[in-house]
Amino acid sequence: MKTINMRNVKLSGFLLAGMLFSFSADSFAQSTKTIKGEVLDLSCYMTGGASGKGHKGCAQGCLDKGLPAGILNKADGKVYLLVEDHKKADAYKKAIQHAAENIEITGKVISKNGVQSLVVEEVKAEG
Repeated sequence: MKTINMRNVKLSGFLLAGMLFSFSADSFAQSTKTIKGEVLDLSCYMTGGASGKGHKGCAQGCLDKGLPAGILNKADGKVYLLVEDHKKADAYKKAIQHAAENIEITGKVISKNGVQSLVVEEVKAEG
């Protein structure tokens, strides 16, 4: 019968704990937030900086085709990838109908591997 080296057991435990922490660290980054800003067509925005009312027709066409959507936060200039909450899909659908418009979106902010996203839960058109 082999004896277990306690040093290896402790090392394995520390490695396992570190891995679990790194996998769960993304869940600590979740918080509910309301963001006011412009709904972006991320394909045009990221490749050419296109935004604003002059880009509305193109942006809406891109979003209608299923290209990625985002929101440009008025308060701090950060861009968030908009993500559909499968339990509240209508809220996401409502958000992407406002290309190049300023709206208010509430949802969970999730940061994962350098990408900042907003899981859309509620949408209010500014007015």
